[in-house]
Amino acid sequence: MTQLLTEYFSSTVASPLTVMLLSCALLWFLMCSIVLFVIDIREHRLPNRWTGLLFIGGAGLLLATTLTASANSIFADRWLMIVGGSAGYLAAMLILHVLTRAGLGMGDVKLAAGIGLYTGFLGWEAVIAGFVLAFLAGGLQAIYLVLFKGAKKNTRIAFGPAMLVGGLLTLLM
Repeated sequence: MTQLLTEYFSSTVASPLTVMLLSCALLWFLMCSIVLFVIDIREHRLPNRWTGLLFIGGAGLLLATTLTASANSIFADRWLMIVGGSAGYLAAMLILHVLTRAGLGMGDVKLAAGIGLYTGFLGWEAVIAGFVLAFLAGGLQAIYLVLFKGAKKNTRIAFGPAMLVGGLLTLLM
C-alpha cells in the first residue's frame, strides 16, 4: 500500500478527493482493527457490530476511492479486486471454519471479508500475502503462549489479532 500511495501521490492524476477517501479508508481500518484486536484478546470474540463496521465502512470508502479516481488513474479499475479480495478471503476462511469443525470461529470468517476488501484493493498477491501472514502471526502467537504462558492443546487462541496483524503488514508493504 505504501508503494502504491507513493506512486499515486507522485503522479499527475492525483485527485484530492480520491486521496482523502483513501486516507479515510486507511484510518477506518486502523480504528476498527484496534477495537477488534483488543476485544478478541480480552473476550475471545469478534462482535458482529465491529466486523460489520469494518466491512461496510471499508467497502464504502474503498469503492468511493475507485469511483472518484480519474479514468487513467491506477485506482480506477480496482473495484473488482476489492469485491474479489473480500469474497476470496471470506470463502477461504469459511472453508477452514467448516474443515476445522469450528476451530476458527465465525467471527474470524466475518473479519476476513473486511480484511479482504483492503488487501484486495492492492491485488490478489496482497490477499494471499495477508492470508499467509495471518497464519504466520497466529503460529508465532501460539508458540509464545505455549513457551511462556503454559498453553496446552485445548487452549483457546484468539485468531482475529493475527488476521489483523497480517492485513496491516500487507498494507504497509
